[in-house]
Amino acid sequence: MKKSYVIGLEGGGTTTRVMVSDLQGNILAYKESGSSHPHKDLHAKQHIEEAFLSAVNEAKVKLNEILFFTAGLPGYDKKEDITWLKPLLDIKGLSSPRLIVNDCEVGHVGAFLFEPGIMAISGTGSNIMGYNEDEQIIFNGSFGHYAPTASRFLSNHAVFKILAGQVDPEDKPLVHQIMNFWGTHKEREFRDLAFRQFDMDQMERDLQFGLMAPIITEAALMDIPLARKVCDEAVQSLETGIRLIGNTFQKQFIQVCFIGSVIRSPYIRQKLTYVLEGSANKNYQVVEPNLSPVAGAVAISLKECGIKISQNILYNLSQHDQSKVDR
Repeated sequence: MKKSYVIGLEGGGTTTRVMVSDLQGNILAYKESGSSHPHKDLHAKQHIEEAFLSAVNEAKVKLNEILFFTAGLPGYDKKEDITWLKPLLDIKGLSSPRLIVNDCEVGHVGAFLFEPGIMAISGTGSNIMGYNEDEQIIFNGSFGHYAPTASRFLSNHAVFKILAGQVDPEDKPLVHQIMNFWGTHKEREFRDLAFRQFDMDQMERDLQFGLMAPIITEAALMDIPLARKVCDEAVQSLETGIRLIGNTFQKQFIQVCFIGSVIRSPYIRQKLTYVLEGSANKNYQVVEPNLSPVAGAVAISLKECGIKISQNILYNLSQHDQSKVDR
């Protein structure tokens, strides 16, 4: 009897994740590579193929044994985007059907297992997606709203406030830490470096600003005013995006999940949970995701093959370490 398998891929601005599963939901292999966003990394296609083939080889699966391949890719915002995203999944020898969805969608399925709810992602990128009782998929971008809360934006906002002189005496340790991150020790040097766009092109600058973000989120937890202001602005923007989508739901009680390094950082997660659970026209309950986004992509592939995500399959999917979201 010929064996059959499915593939799930979660693409991101920093990391591409791939899982191989049998039809019972047993994860046979997991691999990572670099960014799968061609607007952020010129080697996106290479990273996708590398992670895909490495996972397939580790699972000892042949390409003609793959029944379905689901890829959640960043940058998929409208139907026309499929024309430039589809070639990213062209892998020699692979003939199985494949489905491309927004990376937020695989996160949502992982979190809610095809049930209604709102998924807020903020890490390397930022997006908010809801799936309501009418089976509508709605993004905050559907309303023209964007929450600039990705890691690079937090860093940008902090740097701008420093350069604008919007700092308090209590911020000095953080200011010095940020300047040290950029290899400078004097305010004049830091200002000159910023004026030169940090001597980097946009892609490299975004990467470095993203790496700087944990300095901000950790400082907010230590009650540093500058970091708190930046993180509070992020919380307010995320709250607006979530509530925009929440008002399309019929039910009064709505579940919300958080995915990503920024939104799951302790200060932002605690503050956003508090403001969402405060008085408003809807009642929000912040819950933990059932599965990670890449495992959500596997669940979509299984469903596309006509397989119901039973408790037994859910249990099997959840056993792999990379099927869990860090608490």
